[in-house]
Amino acid sequence: MSPPLLSVEHLDVVYDGTISALSDVSLTVDEGQVVAVLGSNGAGKTSLLRAVSRALGSYGGAVTGGTVRFAGADLAGLDTAAVVARGLVQVPEGRRVFRDLTVEENLRAGGYTVRDARARAQARDRVFDLFPILAERRDQPGGLLSGGQQQMLAMGRALMVSPRLLLLDEPSLGLAPLLVDQIGEIITEINRQGTAVLLIEQNAVMGLRVADAASVLEVGRVTAAGSAAELAASDEVQERYLGVAVPVVATEPVLDQPAIPTAEPPQRLRVEGLTVRFGGITALSEVSFTVEPGTVHALIGPNGAGKSTLVNVLGGAYRATEGTVHYGDEELTALPAHRVAGLGVARTFQNISLALEDTVEDNLLVGRHRLMRAGVVSGAWRTPRVRREEREHRETVAGIAELLGIGHLLRTPVHTLAYGDRKRVEMGRALAARPSLLLLDEPVAGMTHGESQDMADTIRQVRRDLGLSIVLVEHDMPFVMGLAEQVTVLDFGKKIAEGTPAQVQRDPEVVRAYLGAAAA
Repeated sequence: MSPPLLSVEHLDVVYDGTISALSDVSLTVDEGQVVAVLGSNGAGKTSLLRAVSRALGSYGGAVTGGTVRFAGADLAGLDTAAVVARGLVQVPEGRRVFRDLTVEENLRAGGYTVRDARARAQARDRVFDLFPILAERRDQPGGLLSGGQQQMLAMGRALMVSPRLLLLDEPSLGLAPLLVDQIGEIITEINRQGTAVLLIEQNAVMGLRVADAASVLEVGRVTAAGSAAELAASDEVQERYLGVAVPVVATEPVLDQPAIPTAEPPQRLRVEGLTVRFGGITALSEVSFTVEPGTVHALIGPNGAGKSTLVNVLGGAYRATEGTVHYGDEELTALPAHRVAGLGVARTFQNISLALEDTVEDNLLVGRHRLMRAGVVSGAWRTPRVRREEREHRETVAGIAELLGIGHLLRTPVHTLAYGDRKRVEMGRALAARPSLLLLDEPVAGMTHGESQDMADTIRQVRRDLGLSIVLVEHDMPFVMGLAEQVTVLDFGKKIAEGTPAQVQRDPEVVRAYLGAAAA
């Protein structure tokens, strides 16, 4: 048998000399094959592509173990240009077209290493055959194209060198359903014309539909691999994307008198007919649900479903186009973010946003800012009242740190902490504001299974001890299904299901959204 076109064997990748991104990852891509790599944010998918395309160095990463072979040759020591010359080309996540160049100029830039004018012309004609809309808009600047058209242009630019293997990083990210289907069909056609494809995707429906084989990455390790059909029906993938193998844990009721009560008791959160549009794009469409006081309510859905947009509306960062959000008697959709925070709503962020050079204690004290009474003048004079208030705030954040298991790290600079501890610091900063409603946006993204379980235990304790309500956005389905009491499922901005974890796991529309019609 001939060797595979691409062979990745026992690959280890580290960033900045200490942060492990991939560990013992192996996979192969044969000639004429489409192989999908599935996984959530932080799983290591993009790091895998960077290692294959020899682009790690630009991001502070390095291969510390294993090999990457293309057409039988070890790629170690080669730069990105040399890899492209051999026929291996990557389309990065986020399109990254040249916005001020026309469509035709973008394509010429992609084929500048091709010296044969006839070959360049043939490649361009192939691109226009695959993407007729690009032919129609060949004189239009790339920056004026829609998101889907920019994705087509990015793929077309890569095809200008007629690669043997095309690396695609999240080509469906942020696209509408019809465009996702269209991109999937184009990938199939590119492959039919003789180009092998390594496809990185969070969208399991699209990935498994177009691929011959697939692997699932979870926190830098391959947790499942096989044919696309096998994976769609496997327990591993069902558990990863729906959490079906995870027993639902009964969440302890909130005590009448929590151990550390919030500033105000939690209120009922009511989202009614919420619609959010950005220009001509509808991110949320008539979404409604209710979060009862003191409960854990999860918002789930495939990538691009509108979950983070919804959290941004709840926190006051985005404005609703239509519909309302009420927290108790107050309408949040009519208030700026600082007024929403003043009602007892706090949040964490999908991407960690901390002052890395400051200590854990200083970061937690930022969360106390809205509760501080000392002004600039009294603070400068360090009056007894100011010193007393400062001592009280430090005692409060020390208690929160102990609750989260990071009390011993209070004097430690955040940049020296492990990833999981940084996540806890961010949660602690939100809790320092004494919220009655906590919005958690992907609190375990990038964590190992063990770290996720520890975080779930922490959130249960926080809810029990503080007596607050929690709205949870997360891709890790085992984590969600073992923690939430109610689950609302979004897909392409619309609510498709709602109920207990056990109910939504069995809902055919939920299975279809995550794993495709065949799995449903």
